[in-house]
Amino acid sequence: MKSFFVIEDHTVTNIGLQQLIAQKAELTCIGSATSKAEALEKIKALTELPDIITLDLFLGEENGLDLLREIRAEFPSVKILVYSMYAKPGILSLALEAGAHGFVEKTAPEAILITAIKNILAGDTYVQQNLVTPLLTYKTMYDGFTRQEQRIFKKILERKSKAKIAEELNIVSRSVDNYISRILEKTGCNRIEEVISKFVE
Repeated sequence: MKSFFVIEDHTVTNIGLQQLIAQKAELTCIGSATSKAEALEKIKALTELPDIITLDLFLGEENGLDLLREIRAEFPSVKILVYSMYAKPGILSLALEAGAHGFVEKTAPEAILITAIKNILAGDTYVQQNLVTPLLTYKTMYDGFTRQEQRIFKKILERKSKAKIAEELNIVSRSVDNYISRILEKTGCNRIEEVISKFVE
């Protein structure tokens, strides 16, 4: 029997997912975690890796995207299904780019979650159907950015500060401001908070 691991910071949801997936997908739960550190510690301690992990992208104050990248780098054989209350096209695109094998929003019916898990375990990727068209529209807009605008835009979506963006891209703050101005114009937004609201939350 194939196995799964749940990473979800809300305890009740965590337990509910364990029970639902075990019953409906007929998989064995071999662990769960509510934080990035706990997840990495428990997964590394397992004698056998899970076949699939369900991952919430927002673990309290922690960024689940960073955890997704770490798991994909350290345990490339493990499939990852993002299960998130945030399903705007920006965050969906970042998750897929980071290596997620699928994406389902928490408001979806249970049957969609189970279908996603089964499809991913069968070797496919799975994006909830109603999220596909907004994702394609988003990618058309994203392709209209310059290479540097794309880099900065993705960091904005990850809620990086202007100072952090400048540091990570090794550019001066004034350049970051200039790029952000162009990004705001191209997205039709007036503030960074509006960009996050439009493409992430």
